[in-house]
Amino acid sequence: MKCVKCKEDVTVKWISGETYKGIDEHHNPPEFLSDYLKENWSGEKYYICRDCHDKLHKEIRKILNKFAGTLKFVDSDYWILKKMNLLQIQESKKIIYDFTKKWLEVQKDGDITTTRKP
Repeated sequence: MKCVKCKEDVTVKWISGETYKGIDEHHNPPEFLSDYLKENWSGEKYYICRDCHDKLHKEIRKILNKFAGTLKFVDSDYWILKKMNLLQIQESKKIIYDFTKKWLEVQKDGDITTTRKP
């Protein structure tokens, strides 16, 4: 399977605690935002390598930090969301969705499973 971002061919699926490198399934918008909003997730899934997934989440944390109004950068999705109210999470969801589409420069070439937009 090829990474949607870097186009690297990755043959291993990432497994927590067993492998670092591999192919990940990224949910756009991130599934953890729907968990906090207590709603069913809907969006798009992208298959990206672990390195690109880490880079993408670093950018997502920048957006979340901005919405949370943190004075010092927090490098944890969990702890950033603890500082945010539901309205801030809801507002950040659309920004993150649009940012992710642009960051990945997604081409509909079969590497993407699309469900419905948020």
